[in-house]
Amino acid sequence: MAAVVDTENLGVDTMEETWSCIPNLLIWMIMERLQFINSLRLSAVCKHWLNAFHNFPKEATTSYCNFPWLMITKDHCGSEREFFSPWTKTNFTVDLPEFAKTFFLNSKNGWVLLLTCHCCKQVPRVFLLNPFTRVKLEMPREPPPFRVHLSAISMLEGTPNCVALVNTINYSQIAIAHPGVDGWKISTIPLAVRKRIVHMFFVDHYLYLIDSYGRALRFNTIDFTMTNGFMGAEAEDGDTYFLQCNKEIIRVTSTGLIPYGRFCMNGFTKAAWGFYKYSFTKAAWEALDEDEIRGKSWFLSNCGAKFSSAAEGTVVEKVHFLSKFKKKGSHCLFSCDLNSPGKDALSYFGNLSRKNTVWINMG
Repeated sequence: MAAVVDTENLGVDTMEETWSCIPNLLIWMIMERLQFINSLRLSAVCKHWLNAFHNFPKEATTSYCNFPWLMITKDHCGSEREFFSPWTKTNFTVDLPEFAKTFFLNSKNGWVLLLTCHCCKQVPRVFLLNPFTRVKLEMPREPPPFRVHLSAISMLEGTPNCVALVNTINYSQIAIAHPGVDGWKISTIPLAVRKRIVHMFFVDHYLYLIDSYGRALRFNTIDFTMTNGFMGAEAEDGDTYFLQCNKEIIRVTSTGLIPYGRFCMNGFTKAAWGFYKYSFTKAAWEALDEDEIRGKSWFLSNCGAKFSSAAEGTVVEKVHFLSKFKKKGSHCLFSCDLNSPGKDALSYFGNLSRKNTVWINMG
């Protein structure tokens, strides 16, 4: 800190440069004394601080720091959103005018992708918002006639670099744009594969569209070329959930689980789970070995934006499932130990009727 004191009489530019050159060790010492939300704000100071945030030693963090939170929307027309961490029992409310009259589409690294409400007689728009640093990135106006069915966010150095949308009208188009540009680049999805797409992910400059059978359609975001058909063999039957872990696309399957409507804790604890990763070279799914599963928790959902992720740092392997009960309109979060399924199934939520609850990727 002596270097900072010595520069107190220097110009503003020199001061800003000095603060951006603080050693990682000093930034980590500060982060050890901050809650996770304040650490996110710290990461937004400059690129150097963002790099220090992402390289914070894992042994110095709590086991829950990488876990997703839940975002609860009581009224999509209102400007308040509640954020809740089931792991630390922490909750707080963010009141931002940007939240008013919007629906949640996706999230990544603390950013949320929002869509303005069509029923509120306003121009449909998609935009990115970091609710903790309050930075907003504008996207081009939603291309008419277009209704968002699926979305994906690409990140570059901790900042959203690209957004992709799939049209829900016949699932016929895919739109891609960078924040701040004037328009979307539209590509047509082959007729033979429409209405089968259930998820999509960015991996480097490729966008992978996954169908309900677990096959992948690869789209090149540089030259806008697309494979003519889905690659890979069809996956076996069973409830299937797709997620992204770093640069891997993961498929989680369950048997004996009824996740929607008649979902119950007893059925959840008796479910059998399988974990696979997509081989980009073989265009096939390969089972994860024990080392790739060990020390991770898996976050699944049958509601909202279908957001899922895997987080390291846990003592045992767990599956956390956010379920929406169709008839009651309530959300419950169940957890189970993969090694002892019936050991510690928990319900973190009671009735959240008329409230939209989704996973949020915090960073």
